[in-house]
Amino acid sequence: MSIGEGVQARLAYKKYASGVITSNALAVSATDLVNTGGQVLRRTESTLELKADSYPSAEIREDQQVVDDRQGSVYVDGSVSGEWSPGTYADLIEASFRGTWAAAITASESDFTSAAFDATLGTITFASGDPVAKGYRVGMQFQFSNLATAGNNGVNFTILSFGGTSNRTVTVFPKPITESADTAFNVTSVGKSLILPSRQVDNVNRKFAFEHFHPDLGSGLYKLFTECRMGGFKLNLPATGNCTIENMARGRFMETGAAGAFFTSPTDETGTGIFNAVNGLLRVGGSIVGVVTGLQVNMDRQLTSTAVVGQKFHPEIHVQKANVSGQITAQLTDGTFFDNFKNESEIDLLAQVVTGSAANAAANIIYCPRIKLSSVANPLQGEAAQTITSNFTALRYVGNGAGIPSTTIQIVDTTLS
Repeated sequence: MSIGEGVQARLAYKKYASGVITSNALAVSATDLVNTGGQVLRRTESTLELKADSYPSAEIREDQQVVDDRQGSVYVDGSVSGEWSPGTYADLIEASFRGTWAAAITASESDFTSAAFDATLGTITFASGDPVAKGYRVGMQFQFSNLATAGNNGVNFTILSFGGTSNRTVTVFPKPITESADTAFNVTSVGKSLILPSRQVDNVNRKFAFEHFHPDLGSGLYKLFTECRMGGFKLNLPATGNCTIENMARGRFMETGAAGAFFTSPTDETGTGIFNAVNGLLRVGGSIVGVVTGLQVNMDRQLTSTAVVGQKFHPEIHVQKANVSGQITAQLTDGTFFDNFKNESEIDLLAQVVTGSAANAAANIIYCPRIKLSSVANPLQGEAAQTITSNFTALRYVGNGAGIPSTTIQIVDTTLS
C-alpha cells in the first residue's frame, strides 16, 4: 500500500461562477463548479479539513461506560499558506477584501502638458491637470515611457504624497533623475489596486473550491473542499528571509474521489518571484525608516457558521467586518514610537515588497493610511541593539488628504493586468 507524499500532492482552487450560498442545499460540483479549469496554487501548507462536532452520550449506566457517540453538523475550516509572491494569491486576497481589483490608469502629456523631474526633492511635477482627479493614489506605482531622459523610463515610481497646485507635485520613491519639463510622455499606473469597499452595495461575496490531490495513491485520491469563503490573511515581512502569507477559509463540505483529480485541466502555478523585504520600502508616520526588523499585517474577518436542525451542513458562512492589525519590531533609536503611543497619534504605514532589485521589479504595496499604536514594548535585554515591539490597529481613513484612499488598507499588485 502506498503512503501519500506531501511533495507529490497538488493544491488547486477554482472560483464559483456565483458567490451565493443556498441555505438548504449544497452546491452541485459537477454543474455549479465544473471540473475543467481551476488554478494550481503554490503553497507551503494547507490545513483545510472537514470538521464535525462530536456528542458522546452523557447517560449514566450500570456498566459505567459510554456506548454511543453522535456526530453533529460538519464544516470545512483551515487556511492556505505559502511564500508570498505577486499574482499568486490575488483572487484570495480580493475575496477577503470583498472588493474588486481596480484597473490601471493611463495618462499622457495631453492630460498634464509636461512633467519635470527633481532628483534632490524626489518629486515629479506636472504642468497642468490633476493626477488625483485622474485616479492616481498614494501607494500606487506609475511608470513613464517616451521621456527624453532614458533613465526615467520604465521605472516603477511609488507615489508617497501629492502637493502643490491641483496635486501636481508628486513625491515618489525611488527618486528620479533630474529632467527639465518634458512634453512628450505616457504615464500609466502599474498593475491593479484593491481597497475595502465604502458602501454595502459594493461588497462582493465570493466562494471557492480547494482540491488536495494525491496522484501517488492508487488511481489518484482527491479531497474537494467546497463552497469556501475567505476570511482574511496574515502577511509576515521579516528583515531576513522570504515574506509569507496565510489565507483563512471556511467552507461547507468535503467531497472525495479515488479515480483521478477532480480538476482535470487546471492552469499551471504562477511563475513569479518570491517577495523579500530587503529590497523594498517601509514608511511609518510619513518617514522612510531603516531600523525595522519585522512587520506583520493581518486582516481578520472572523468567519462564522451555525448548525441548524434538519441538515448536516451549515446554511451560510458569515463574513464579519474587516479587522486590520499588525506588529512592527524595530531597533530603538529615539522616543518616536513611545510618543505616538502615549499621544494616540494617528500615523500611516506604507510597505513595499519586491521580487528583486531591478527598477521595474514586480511588487506589492501595502498602504494603511491611518494606524494607531496599541502597545510599545521595550524590555532591557542582552548587550546588543535594543528593540521595540509595537502592535497597531488600522482604521478607515476619513480625512481629506490629497490622493489618500478612504479605506483601512489598500494593496497594489504590479503584476495584475
